[in-house]
Amino acid sequence: MKRIVLIDGENLVYGLRHMLGKSSSKAPRSAVENFNFRGLIEEILADNIPSEILWFGARLRLYNQSSELRRKSSDAIKAQAKFMNQIQLQKINFIKVGYLRARESDPCEKCSHQTWKLAEKGVDVGLAVRMVSEANKAIEIVVISADTDLLPAFIASKKLGANLMHIGYESQPIYALTKASDITRVVTLPLVQKYKSK
Repeated sequence: MKRIVLIDGENLVYGLRHMLGKSSSKAPRSAVENFNFRGLIEEILADNIPSEILWFGARLRLYNQSSELRRKSSDAIKAQAKFMNQIQLQKINFIKVGYLRARESDPCEKCSHQTWKLAEKGVDVGLAVRMVSEANKAIEIVVISADTDLLPAFIASKKLGANLMHIGYESQPIYALTKASDITRVVTLPLVQKYKSK
């Protein structure tokens, strides 16, 4: 049976940072720099079935509405290029879908100053489309995400005959995705610590 692993990239990064953080705060993004994602995935799968691994992330572009936004979007582009190189060295393909949306924050109550925030949009849709397009009776689709927006794609892929494995996070179990899958496995803190760069 063919196997494909689909990773909701920012969702996984958020999950890892959440697990590595202290109390209610996430660990900084630097905590997952040089993380051994392939090692983590291979240990969770615990077999030698060849797997194509796809990491889904946003298409980025430079925004020029303000100097702050230009700096933030430029930094994001540089960080993504570095991260893509790291991912590809682990034989994980980086798939660009969706986009990075820029929006102003709510005004500060004291000074009315607004800052720009960047957020990925449409990445889950790109992953869902790929999931359904791959679905058939001869494939196992492994999805790493805690995004319930993917539930319709799980249901559709199951109807098309695919064998589904959901990999979630022990800190954020998602019952709906677990119920829609044939198998569920969990990323645990000891595993995250094992594959985190020392």
